[in-house]
Amino acid sequence: MGALIGAVLLWSVRGLRSGGGAVGLPEPIGRLRTQDFHSLAFSPLELETVYFGHHGGLLVSRDGGASWVTTSLQNADAMALAIPPSDPQMIYAAGHNVFFKSADAGLTWSQVLTDLPGLDVHGFAADPENASRIFAHVVGFGVFESRNGGEHWELLNSGIALLNLAMGESRETLYGTVDRGKTWSRLGGLPGQGAIAVAFDRALGRLYVTTLGEGAGSYGSEDGGETWTPLGLKGVLLAIAVRPHDPQQLLAVDEAGAVYASRDGGVTW
Repeated sequence: MGALIGAVLLWSVRGLRSGGGAVGLPEPIGRLRTQDFHSLAFSPLELETVYFGHHGGLLVSRDGGASWVTTSLQNADAMALAIPPSDPQMIYAAGHNVFFKSADAGLTWSQVLTDLPGLDVHGFAADPENASRIFAHVVGFGVFESRNGGEHWELLNSGIALLNLAMGESRETLYGTVDRGKTWSRLGGLPGQGAIAVAFDRALGRLYVTTLGEGAGSYGSEDGGETWTPLGLKGVLLAIAVRPHDPQQLLAVDEAGAVYASRDGGVTW
C-alpha cells in the first residue's frame, strides 16, 4: 500500500493554465469477490443503481450495493469511473491501456480514440455540468483536460501524479489524492498517513476522503478541507461515492471487498 500514500490537495484549473463517528466496523451490506477494488459511481438515473470498477471490468448493483452482477464491459481495467449528471446516460471507464465510454447507461461501450501520449490512466473526473469536459492523469505524462469527450486533450500539468480525482464546488476546482505535486495546495489537518479515495458533494459542499495509516478511515469536510470530521467507518477504504440526488447516501468499499452504506452522510453505516 505504500505506493498509494499521498495527500489531499486543491487544484485550480485556471491557475495551472497560467503556470465523530462510531468506533469499529459495522456489518457490510454486501461483498465484492473481485481481486482488486478501485472505483464506485452512482447512477444519476436510477436511485438504487451503482457501478463498481476493477481491473477485470465493470459490475453493477441494482439494490444499492447489496448484490452485484457483471456488465457488458469485461476484461478491461475500469479502475476509474465517471458519470456526469448533466448526461446521466454517459459513463466513462478508464484505466491501464483502457478508455471506454457508454452513451446508453452501460448497455454498450465504444473505445475512445484519443491523442493522449499514453493510456495508463489513474486519476479521472468529469465536469458535472458538461459531459464532454473530462480530466485524466496519464502515468508518466501528467494531467490533461479534454473538452470533446476524450478525443483531443490539452496538457495542464506534467509535474503531478494522481490516484483519484473529484470536481469540487466550482468548474475551476478539482480535489485529488496524489503521490507528488508541485503546483497543488495542501489541505490542512487531514488525519491519518495520506489519502486514497476522494468524493465531493456539490449540493452540500461536502468533501469526503478515506485515509491510510493509524487513522485509517472516512472523513468529511465542509470548509474545503481545512478541518475534518471523522465519520463512522474506520479501516482502509479503497473507494467512496456519494449519491448525486441524495447527498446523505454514501457507499464505500474496504480492502477486503466489503461494501458499506450510509444514509445519514457518513455518521452511521
